[in-house]
Amino acid sequence: MEQLSNIMHKEHDGFFYEYFENYSEDCNCMWRQNSEHTNVYSIERLDILPEFRRKGFAKKLLNETLKRIAVECPKACVEITAEPDADSGLTVDNLVTVYESLGFEKYLSLGSRVHLRLYLDDSVKPPKVYDNPLYFI
Repeated sequence: MEQLSNIMHKEHDGFFYEYFENYSEDCNCMWRQNSEHTNVYSIERLDILPEFRRKGFAKKLLNETLKRIAVECPKACVEITAEPDADSGLTVDNLVTVYESLGFEKYLSLGSRVHLRLYLDDSVKPPKVYDNPLYFI
């Protein structure tokens, strides 16, 4: 089995991608800046081929994405939603565990989805992380 190593970066149609070389469509992290709040970023999608799961590759992509966002906006709030594809074999709990291990905190649960946030700078983090647009000002 081939190993994933070099992480690359590209921009396409207003989205940014961190991806493993030779796997740009199958092993990537898609993200964007919020159009209304300049310090809010959303990780829209994280894809890892089944044969590369549970080997730390998702964390590598997420860490690289967070580094890139931090360069753009050191006081960013990064949002991500734990919602596995139906055929992935993953659970919401699996995803939440990975995201929490990187410092994300749950702020909203809606049925089969859990929304999480990570504040790159604790000085902009509210005392309680919950959904309120005033925290983006």
